[in-house]
Amino acid sequence: MPKRLPRELRILYEVARGVAALESEPAALERLCDEVGRAFGFSSVRFVADDAERDDLVLLDVALEERRAVCAGQRVAVPLLVNGECLGYLVADRGGKPLTLSEADVHLLSVIGLVGGVFVAKAQQQEQLRVALDELRRVDELKDEFVSIASHELRAPIAVVYGITATLHERGDELDPAHVAELRDALYEQTLRLRDLTEQLLDLSRLDAGRIQVALLPFRPRSAVEGLVARIAPDRRGDVRIAIEPERELVSDPVAFDRVVGNLISNALKYGRVPVTVDGREVRDRFRIVVEDRGPGVPPEFVPQLFERFTRAGGTTVSGAGLGLAIAHAFAEAVGAEVTYEPAEPSGARFVFALPAMPQEARR
Repeated sequence: MPKRLPRELRILYEVARGVAALESEPAALERLCDEVGRAFGFSSVRFVADDAERDDLVLLDVALEERRAVCAGQRVAVPLLVNGECLGYLVADRGGKPLTLSEADVHLLSVIGLVGGVFVAKAQQQEQLRVALDELRRVDELKDEFVSIASHELRAPIAVVYGITATLHERGDELDPAHVAELRDALYEQTLRLRDLTEQLLDLSRLDAGRIQVALLPFRPRSAVEGLVARIAPDRRGDVRIAIEPERELVSDPVAFDRVVGNLISNALKYGRVPVTVDGREVRDRFRIVVEDRGPGVPPEFVPQLFERFTRAGGTTVSGAGLGLAIAHAFAEAVGAEVTYEPAEPSGARFVFALPAMPQEARR
């Protein structure tokens, strides 16, 4: 930079050089405050947004109305303006001493407010772009993971279904009735597995894409649970005991309720031991659905990973993709609820689905 430039141009040059290359809004604002403080000898320069401290409100209102720097008493306020919009203000002082700024300095600070506002807005845009790119990368990684997991998990049951149907088609007439019945039972189990896995993968794809829309509707949780048991375990209805008042109503998203409670019941039947109990009651401002079994429970070392995707406790002999609890957790969050685990007494797993007894919209 030429040394013979006027003071005003030197200051503008230093401010622009210091802030222009920064791609983070906090970093740009911090550097802008530092440069202004150094150039004008201020002991303190801070950025103030619209929710300003009460002592600054009058000063900021005047600065915004006049669209320029305003000096009053011990402080000066500089609006950061971009395309007519105010991003906030620089508020500076000299440690409680009265400020005596020339008209040229006030004008220069006003210009810095315009220049600094442009660079701060640019940093905001860069930051937003970086966040958007990170989100695109995350979605791309999730897509690749989804395709990989889907192909891996679907391959085994599809191969079994194909093998059984091919055997029945080509040699069904040659097989004895007991063998045919055995193959049909296996075919039924594998198609159930395919149905459950397909539903889970579809849920997972919708959750990752952010396409879960919550619709709050009144429904009776006991009827919903009875329908779930009939659908996911029609031959094991006697293994599930439901203790929810028949007339009790909830206002929540029925689809999310089905996804959460359905996965909890399905897990209890797969990994636990009967009887499986589904209890529902209101505790303070929450309606708690408790799904409990009498199996071995979850190993303590596995509990921290319980609601993560594609995780299953070691040693289990039951097939599964490890998606059910992760999906239940995500749907619960979508309706402002939570799913937690605790050991059952004297043994077993106890999952608690605690959702608002009445949403805020219905309380008004």
